[in-house]
Amino acid sequence: MTIRVAFRVDASLTIGHGHVMRCLTLASALRERGAAVFFVCREHDGHLCDLIEERSFSISRLPAPPATSMDEDSPVHSTWLGATWQEDAEHTRAAIEAVEAKPDWLLVDHYALDHRWETALRTSVGRIMVIDDLADRMHDCDLLLDQNLVAQMQTRYADKVPAACGMLLGPEYALLQPIYAELHDRIPPREGQIQRIFIFFGGADSDNLTGRTLAAFLCLNRPDIEVDVVITASCPHAEAIRQQVAGHGNIHLHCGLPTLALLMVKADLAIGAGGATSWERLSLGLPTLVVTLAENQRPIADGLSQRGLIRWLGHQDAVDHTTIAQALGKLLQQGLDEDWSLRCIEAVDGEGIDRVCAALTVMATTPLRVRHAKLVDEALLLGWANDPTTRRNAFSPEPISAATHRIWFRNRLRALDGCRLYIVETTDGVALGQVRFERRDQAWEVHYALAPVFRGRGLGRALLGAALQKLRADMRGALIFGQVKGDNHPSRKVFEILGFQIQPNAGGAVVYQCVL
Repeated sequence: MTIRVAFRVDASLTIGHGHVMRCLTLASALRERGAAVFFVCREHDGHLCDLIEERSFSISRLPAPPATSMDEDSPVHSTWLGATWQEDAEHTRAAIEAVEAKPDWLLVDHYALDHRWETALRTSVGRIMVIDDLADRMHDCDLLLDQNLVAQMQTRYADKVPAACGMLLGPEYALLQPIYAELHDRIPPREGQIQRIFIFFGGADSDNLTGRTLAAFLCLNRPDIEVDVVITASCPHAEAIRQQVAGHGNIHLHCGLPTLALLMVKADLAIGAGGATSWERLSLGLPTLVVTLAENQRPIADGLSQRGLIRWLGHQDAVDHTTIAQALGKLLQQGLDEDWSLRCIEAVDGEGIDRVCAALTVMATTPLRVRHAKLVDEALLLGWANDPTTRRNAFSPEPISAATHRIWFRNRLRALDGCRLYIVETTDGVALGQVRFERRDQAWEVHYALAPVFRGRGLGRALLGAALQKLRADMRGALIFGQVKGDNHPSRKVFEILGFQIQPNAGGAVVYQCVL
């Protein structure tokens, strides 16, 4: 079955290009997996509609924005929309209904849209996924992605999304081109003297931080250091930058690149903004001096700075070429500590695109594979175990501490004769859940948990069925039983569909049993 996905996203000189670029990355990955994708975008000044078409995606172009007023209940960035939310909802609905079939997913990446717009589109699509970075407004969505690493990440959307909304939080879901995952384990960490610098301040750079940074570098008089500078075709300061670098053979100007990865790999140090490019730099272990360009970049830069992943020089209105020159000059003199680059590499593995695609496309018929749990799965399993729904369905509903879980987990890994702890995943290696078989005398008790983001799709049967098949290969004829709370109807249905029989039980649990 072909999954149909619609994107509602904009680019402009005010919005920047990052939203469209990350959506294009996701759209390309979905198309490679057989999905049918189309875009709905408004023709703002600085839009990227032509680029979307160059990538061979269908697009419905909404009209260029007239002057609009913002009501007091609108999101902070409402003026970025170029219409009222009601008008945009009507425009988007008309664009979607003009397509041959109803989209399975509507992906919304726009700071100017909130729960009112999303609710208005509900009947026109199957499900809604929101990509957000701000956590500053309510959403009506089935899935929310925030790829950032900021304070209180796990709670910042509390009471802002429906209770059943799946949450994809943190840079493990960063929407990076596949080349970043490919290069992540190949590129050695940076250390020692800086010989090449990479400069990029995003698609718009309306305040010309690129020019400020070049002025800072030139005043240091280091013709021995190579510099790669990336601008876009819509950069309003392109001509001034070209004149600025003219005559400097060590400064190389680039435009229209399909990926930044190759230049990042060559570089020892980057200087740039605090937006989506942060995750690309981190995945390749590239130390970076950051100047934030927009308010939403401040908390991201602060979080990365506190973790020692970047050096944040401040916001663009408080950073001049002298500030940049001082920070850069100090690094050029001291050189780079390998630990900085290693921290970056560890923070982002570049495989987020596979995880997000799985969250959108996995269904009950998706091929699965089963493997034994590994030591590196400890944090993954703890997160699943402490999910609120998991705790409510457990016989012991209290949250599990990391220390308690570590002891339990490591004991299970060592109990080779008494425990089978399996991770069930897609063929791309995206984990969907865990199934555990514990020896109880002559029988094996089964426990399983589906990753929260995959609930509600009928995957419980596939998850447990795959694990039972794996166990059957090792111990055919084994007696398997599971205990379920009486009101946990989804789990009871899974056991019954898989052929388990209810057994008499004097306690409060419902016991199911089968023979492999």
